[in-house]
Amino acid sequence: MEPRDLNRMFDALAPTPAQEQAVLDRLLQTERKGKPMGKLKKLTVVAIAAALMVISCAAAVVMGLDQRLIDYFGAGPEQAELLAPGAVPVDVTVKDNGAEFHVSQVLMDQHFLLVLAEFTAPEGVTLDNKGDPFLLFGDFTLDFLNADREPYAEDDLSGWAFTIRCLDDEDPADNHMTALLELRLDSGVDCQKAAFFRLSFTDFGWFDTDILEFVSLRSGTWSCDIPLPQTEIGQTHEVNIPVGEIDGVNISMKSYYLSPMTLQITLEREIPIDFYGDDEAVRHRWQSAVGGTERVSLTSRDGMKIPLRGKGGGSGLQEQEQLYRLEEITALSQLQGGTLNIRIEDGSVDIPLDGLVPVG
Repeated sequence: MEPRDLNRMFDALAPTPAQEQAVLDRLLQTERKGKPMGKLKKLTVVAIAAALMVISCAAAVVMGLDQRLIDYFGAGPEQAELLAPGAVPVDVTVKDNGAEFHVSQVLMDQHFLLVLAEFTAPEGVTLDNKGDPFLLFGDFTLDFLNADREPYAEDDLSGWAFTIRCLDDEDPADNHMTALLELRLDSGVDCQKAAFFRLSFTDFGWFDTDILEFVSLRSGTWSCDIPLPQTEIGQTHEVNIPVGEIDGVNISMKSYYLSPMTLQITLEREIPIDFYGDDEAVRHRWQSAVGGTERVSLTSRDGMKIPLRGKGGGSGLQEQEQLYRLEEITALSQLQGGTLNIRIEDGSVDIPLDGLVPVG
């Protein structure tokens, strides 16, 4: 953030005369019961009170959710508060070939990592992706690191997907672009063990569907370690409840995970798929057991249906994970006492949502 931006922020946060007087009255209330306060002491109290108000307001801005993320989720102030414990402000900048990649905030739960970043090319270079909402890196690697910046190695980190979305660009013809990087983790990551996210990429561009080619907006190599939130905003519950049958094989829900923005379910077959013996139709029926949102629904304790959006998942020979985005950010306290409904083949099973507690 440039000095002029800081000045504008603190100018906007400065207390009004009425606010100063209100705080001053509270601070002087006890003193007025005793001896009168001297002029110098009174001025000191006013200065302290004003400074405290500015600091507290600034802290709320810094520690809260960036407005661009709030807009991305279509969230209101109360919903933003539910996500804020899983967010951390970041100020990481890397440069190459005259272009700057700056990370300003990270939001994370066990199954999704969202990185808000700005990409700025040299003056005179246009970053125009022709309105395509998705961006690409020419090549990239990503790793989770522990507090010692050593690789956080977990066997279950193999299933993931990575997208880069261009947020609303007020001036497509300029040299600046805001990007939202979203990493989907099928099996999840321990937020308290993974302290950093290392991102390395070459070239910044997009895929032109007219010519079916990657178009580089700026070539170069950028690499940075991004600090991660250490607060888990969701919960995993082991349930092991039978939910149906596919081709005569019993299917159980092994567990589910819920955060204010994410639902993840893990299904398990009683008998694994025989990779060589079972035909393709059997494998397909298992892989598509609950694909999409037609066979999964989430209901709050008040009976309100929470709209879901399928976010993909992974399927093995015996287990599969499916991920969903809650289209309306919802407090776990609202989901407590509600139900998770799973429909496999012609069956339907309601799984009670018990043991959820408010977060934050």
